[in-house]
Amino acid sequence: MSETAEKAIKVLELLSTYDAPVRLVDLARSLKMNKSTAYRLLEKLRQLGYVRQDEPNGRYMLTVRMWEVGVRAFRRFDMRVWAKPHLEQIHQKTNETTVLAVLDGREVVIVDKIDSGQAIQTFSPLGSRSPIHCSSLGKAFLMSNPDGLLAGLSEPLQAFTSRTVTSLAKLRHDVSVAQREGVATALDEFREGVSGISAPVIGVEGVALGVIGITLPTARAKGASFAAAKEVVRANAIELSRALGHSEG
Repeated sequence: MSETAEKAIKVLELLSTYDAPVRLVDLARSLKMNKSTAYRLLEKLRQLGYVRQDEPNGRYMLTVRMWEVGVRAFRRFDMRVWAKPHLEQIHQKTNETTVLAVLDGREVVIVDKIDSGQAIQTFSPLGSRSPIHCSSLGKAFLMSNPDGLLAGLSEPLQAFTSRTVTSLAKLRHDVSVAQREGVATALDEFREGVSGISAPVIGVEGVALGVIGITLPTARAKGASFAAAKEVVRANAIELSRALGHSEG
């Protein structure tokens, strides 16, 4: 990307954070540009229809052109297309069943997957659902919004196996650990013998758009290979989130 194009994008991103028209001097200061450079960029963006100046003080603001472009892009957005290369990379490095899931109420739904090539593997069909509290997929969603997603849930949470977390306090603890590690795990919590590693895919507004991860037999959910798989999932979720506009700040 050319330096000029990069600076122009930064101008647009900065303008999008203001609720009111902003002065040239304030924009230049925030962007760490001199006023003449900032002015030239703003003038070019004004000519292209992305920026306008309010009257009578000449402060700058975005036009609806950015909104129109965003709407068109969103209409063409398909999480599966964006996630596919990352699912393939995770699959290649772990040889486990790799999945992409989205949130539907208080359940997660698998919308894409690549099956493991190993003789013993988990069964995770497309369209299958799991409650938000007892799978690595669900816990990965909780990592980005635990208060909102847990609001209204009452104890005991439904148990599916002897290892299902049924206490909100324990679930919050697990989510806190997941936030520190960057990945959520669940061992035998929804189905006996099935474990998982997942991480959230965060969009530009800081909200989880989906989660990616692996499901695997619990017998393989241990040791160095399990630790390595956690890092692979975490790294790919971060990379995909960045591609979708998320900035870790």
